[in-house]
Amino acid sequence: MNRMYGSRRREARAINSRNLQWSDAGYADVDYVAARAMSGSPLGSCLERLKFGLDHSVYGSCAELLAEKFLRRTRRTARKSLIHAALHEYLDDQCAVCGGNDLAPADSSKPCEACEGGGSRTYTQAERAQMASITVDSWRRHEADYLLILDCIRSAARSHGKGMARVLSDTDEPDA
Repeated sequence: MNRMYGSRRREARAINSRNLQWSDAGYADVDYVAARAMSGSPLGSCLERLKFGLDHSVYGSCAELLAEKFLRRTRRTARKSLIHAALHEYLDDQCAVCGGNDLAPADSSKPCEACEGGGSRTYTQAERAQMASITVDSWRRHEADYLLILDCIRSAARSHGKGMARVLSDTDEPDA
């Protein structure tokens, strides 16, 4: 998990880098930018750029690519409010109490009670319905589509991470 976080941090730095020069002393920002392009997951690449690169200009692309992926999986058009709500949940996934640190703020030796030490925020059906501008009473009709959209997001992000790791491992890292 730590390695994945480090990779995301390096990718985010590379996205915003002004120095894309090659280096003989390990992977440079240009290597991460190239691996992003070769990851094989355009949606995952956009999602990671949005979330970790803080590039809000790709939000529209994320929504469009997500709608296309949902259409390919279901042969149905996704409700836009569900897509936007799922993107919101993906972007705001850390526990509000501990900030994703897994530990109780008052006593750092104990796990956070709100997230049970997981660091992730768990959304209720009512919160999801509100984010999607759907009444709580009719949420059941939309919940399966919403969960599928979340699965599309998570699988695209995983695929992108695996694709980047594959590309970076296929290249010989220069000796440091």
